[in-house]
Parts: sequence; structure tokens; C-alpha cells
Amino acid sequence: MKEVKRTKKQLEKRRDELNEQLNRVNRDERIGLDNDMEEQAIQLEQHEVAVTMEANLRKELIEIEEKLAEMDASEK
Repeated sequence: MKEVKRTKKQLEKRRDELNEQLNRVNRDERIGLDNDMEEQAIQLEQHEVAVTMEANLRKELIEIEEKLAEMDASEK
């Protein structure tokens, strides 16, 4: 499959989006557990999803930051 070349501006925009999503995930994770056991089970499942989502977001963010660094280095 052909990789689509992204412009520096597109990469910077995506980086900003990823940072915003990471902040939102981290904010949502600060909510305490409910007293109801069934609700706690749901919250724990949602926590697992959030942890996986955060890992994926961070991985993509690292890739974008590496590409941006390469672009900056090639401009010099």
C-alpha cells in the first residue's frame, strides 16, 4: 500500500489533535470509582480501553514527532 506523504503543516495539526486527545483521556481517568459495584466494573472496563487508547495515541505522536524532526533536519 502506498504511504501518503504528509506536509509539515498536516503533521503539526495531527500532533496538536493527538495532544488534545491525550489530555482528554487523562482528564477522564481522574474520575473516582463509583460506590456501586456494577458501575465500578464498567468503569474498570472503560479504564482498560482508555489505557490502550492512550498507548496508541502516544505511539502515533512519537512517529509524528520523529517525522517532524527529520523534516526540520533536512531543511537545515
